[in-house]
Amino acid sequence: MGLAFAFLFPVGAIIIRTASFRGAVYIHAATQAFAYALAIVGFGLGIYIAVYPESQIKAGNGHPIIGIVVIGCLLFQPISGVIHHYIYKKHGKRSFWTPSHVWWGRVIITLGMINGGLGLQLSGDTIKGEIAYGVIAGFMWLLWVSVIVWSSFKSKDTVRAAGEKFSPHSSAMMHNVDA
Repeated sequence: MGLAFAFLFPVGAIIIRTASFRGAVYIHAATQAFAYALAIVGFGLGIYIAVYPESQIKAGNGHPIIGIVVIGCLLFQPISGVIHHYIYKKHGKRSFWTPSHVWWGRVIITLGMINGGLGLQLSGDTIKGEIAYGVIAGFMWLLWVSVIVWSSFKSKDTVRAAGEKFSPHSSAMMHNVDA
């Protein structure tokens, strides 16, 4: 689960923001699909551990509840991503699905990263392990958010250089719509 939320999901989001070659959306989708599969497997293992009769792990923090919410919310992401991509390719502009997919993903990834730390606490991991996860997840989150901010400024500069008035529906904004 930590690999999915603290590394692969942010990497997939960074790819769609920074890659400018044809087919980048498919690398983004493949990375996210692999992370999605790992998250579902982790969720299944978590359920197994929680209901296993001899399990000594008792839910002493919000990890199980947040995990259920995150995985439930994650189910919407591939659907909104495919709809967004289809509408964008067909009409060449953003739709309701664009910000829905982008912002929903940002919230889910952030909650998933936080929940990873709670899961380590629940599992009885060492303090060093929790710190290592926190440093890696924190670094990846900061890198990811930095790329989001950078690409937002880059998109605005591209629009201004073309002499167009900046708007969320400008052609230059179309290229970098996913997080």
